[in-house]
Amino acid sequence: MRDAAALLRPRIGVRPEAVLSAVAIASALGFGLTLGLWWIDDRLLDGLSVWAKPLKFEAALAVHAGTLALVAARLGAPARAGRALWTIAVVFVVACVVEMGWIIWQGARGEHSHFNDSTALHRAMFTVMAVAAILITGAAAALAVLVWRDTGYRAPAPVKAGIVLGLTGGTVLTIMTAMTIGATGSPYVGAIPHLTARMPVTGWSLTGGDLRVAHFLATHMMQAVPLAALLVCLVRPGRAGLPAVLCVATLWTLWTGLEFQAALDGQPLLSWLPAF
Repeated sequence: MRDAAALLRPRIGVRPEAVLSAVAIASALGFGLTLGLWWIDDRLLDGLSVWAKPLKFEAALAVHAGTLALVAARLGAPARAGRALWTIAVVFVVACVVEMGWIIWQGARGEHSHFNDSTALHRAMFTVMAVAAILITGAAAALAVLVWRDTGYRAPAPVKAGIVLGLTGGTVLTIMTAMTIGATGSPYVGAIPHLTARMPVTGWSLTGGDLRVAHFLATHMMQAVPLAALLVCLVRPGRAGLPAVLCVATLWTLWTGLEFQAALDGQPLLSWLPAF
């Protein structure tokens, strides 16, 4: 991948953040196309449209790639032109093509892309997807390292801290929750809920444990904490906002942990809140 990045960099007149932006745009366009297929294709898989999973992954990838593109665009010129950022971008694109290609292909076939052990190919692709997912998620942590080391990063100190904390924490928590789902063999803890016992849009279980809740919070820590840092800077400019950003990151991590433990205990979303 490093050699590929070195070969690609001088041959095209675009920057790595533009490559990340292209992934976000392609995912958004794919989301629109898949939404159309949802309306005209009435095939179901486990009570949901065969296009439900591609649709959710396209939306998530559009947000994730867009976040990385915005973060990378604020790097100083040396970091943006360096090999490290190009390597991150190339690895990210390849992993996205593999991950989304298989998910969309399986959706078109009306088959499961995850937890499908019907053939040797499906078992192998589940492993390949797991590796691709780690690379897609890990790109955020790798980018956070570049941000942390970049003395010329173009953002206030609290925002820079929010980016580093959000991307790093989100990566660790996302991989932790994803690996638990993979080891469990299902996002559900307990019985698979009936279609009417699921939350609209997300499909989360409303009656039992669903590890996807914690996985969702973990993934979107990458947006929540930097956005909170930006709001803090608008309210309290300067370095005085750093403690507030650290507090937000801590509380988000705690919320994710509570939902994760609740799911492992077979309890649904927000079951840890005291009853009034």
